[in-house]
Amino acid sequence: MKEHTPAVEGKSFERFMAGPYGRALRAALGVAIIAIGLLLVGKPAGYIVAAAGILPIASGGLGLCPVAPLWGGHFIGSRYRDGGRK
Repeated sequence: MKEHTPAVEGKSFERFMAGPYGRALRAALGVAIIAIGLLLVGKPAGYIVAAAGILPIASGGLGLCPVAPLWGGHFIGSRYRDGGRK
């Protein structure tokens, strides 16, 4: 009897997030977090929220996924795009 593995579904999401649209989405999310921190949240907490927005921008720009190791994925996004060869 074959077991259904949810990892197959997760892999398509991981490939999307490692691709150009996913990376752009993360960068846009980072810009939105910075804007919310600077414009809507009171100071000094707004500066902390804005600083947190740097993480999705950096991960999208560098092609990294800092949370993927939590579920056993690769930290380096190019491994999803290249089929795991790098």
